[in-house]
Amino acid sequence: MTATTGGPDAAPVPTGHDDAGAGGVHEELHGPFFWICLVVGWAVIVFGLHGLIANADQTHPPALARLLIGLNIVNDALVAPLLVALAVLSHRLLPRWALVPVQIGLITSAVVLLYAFPLFGDWGRTARAGYSRLPWDYAHNVAVVLGAIWLVCGVLALWSWRRSGPTRG
Repeated sequence: MTATTGGPDAAPVPTGHDDAGAGGVHEELHGPFFWICLVVGWAVIVFGLHGLIANADQTHPPALARLLIGLNIVNDALVAPLLVALAVLSHRLLPRWALVPVQIGLITSAVVLLYAFPLFGDWGRTARAGYSRLPWDYAHNVAVVLGAIWLVCGVLALWSWRRSGPTRG
């Protein structure tokens, strides 16, 4: 789509909007990387579903479906709104120079906690498995990793503050 400015002899100026397509809807073109990832993703899903159904006596598909639906509801009802509220609060309360380091720290901390939760929750420890199944104090180790993450983010925030100047917030 183009717009004209000036008189009748003025050249059209591109607006950056392309209304071509069915019903004026902008058609987005995807490159080969998108299609390769789409095919690989669907192949992984089909492989997982095949394994779920082929080993139904061990995987209990109805129980797994209930678990996934429940986790989806928890994510949509609690986790996503909490993260949106946290993002809004951080944008309103933090100075601009601290925003990116704090966001990096929050995202990295969330990934570490999500990955390590089964470990420090002792979900794999059983009497039959013995001591070797979960041999370390994972809660302490996760605290050390989180401390290292926030130390690095603090250094990044200090560096960002020095680059922006302390008076520019």
